[in-house]
Amino acid sequence: MGHFSIDERAQTISLPGERGAVLLLHGLTGSPYTFGPLAESIANLGFEVLAPLLPGHGTSPEHLQHTRWNDWLMAARTHFDDLAERHEQVFIVGFSMGSLLGIVLAQERGLRVAGLVVMAVPLNLGVKAQTVLRLSRILPIATVMPYAQKKTGPDVSDAAVAAAMPSYDRTPIAAAASMLDGQALASDRARRLSIPVLVMHGRHDHVAPLRNGRIFYELLNTPRKHLIIYPKSWHILPLDIEHEEVAVDVTSFLKSPQALGRNG
Repeated sequence: MGHFSIDERAQTISLPGERGAVLLLHGLTGSPYTFGPLAESIANLGFEVLAPLLPGHGTSPEHLQHTRWNDWLMAARTHFDDLAERHEQVFIVGFSMGSLLGIVLAQERGLRVAGLVVMAVPLNLGVKAQTVLRLSRILPIATVMPYAQKKTGPDVSDAAVAAAMPSYDRTPIAAAASMLDGQALASDRARRLSIPVLVMHGRHDHVAPLRNGRIFYELLNTPRKHLIIYPKSWHILPLDIEHEEVAVDVTSFLKSPQALGRNG
């Protein structure tokens, strides 16, 4: 897939509502487009929905190259605080890199967060990818090779969905390496969460293998936690073949987060 210029499909999603608010945080090189159908399902419950376009996204890989983890986290904080000024109840739904942001933000904002949904959390991308990111912090890899080309496009089982999805065709290595900070913070903050947490992962996730969801679930000390594994899905849960089931599970959680119980 070729990278795209500014496209209305990739921009911020904002839908009104009075029941409370839901902040949706997208993944690295992605956009709010990931949440399109899910955002509508949430809005239909009466929630205000905000899926902001994070810094460096929705334009070009060159733009993303100059942003880092702290830029994305600061943006997430700002958007959450704006919602919290208007609503007592604010949920966070994070996908991929956005789930790392959501974990850190949820721990920081404490009881101001009504609940957290963690989709396809990338605590560890696998030996090869993690090694490249770590080496890029001590060696001038990003200077010699600033981008890693995506060979297969978005990690979703439906080829038509992958073809239609706005996404960069390459990943800036320096920006991606900064996600190591997010992985470390999320792993640490997970243990401190006391709010309800719904963990969701695709069995065939090729970006953040399934073990990530299970590891994150085990890190949680909150008594209100639940893990759902989708047997047919790949990485991009909100758009993949089981997206309808994903929407039902997310909206059920939003309607009654305190009903969440432990599972294996």
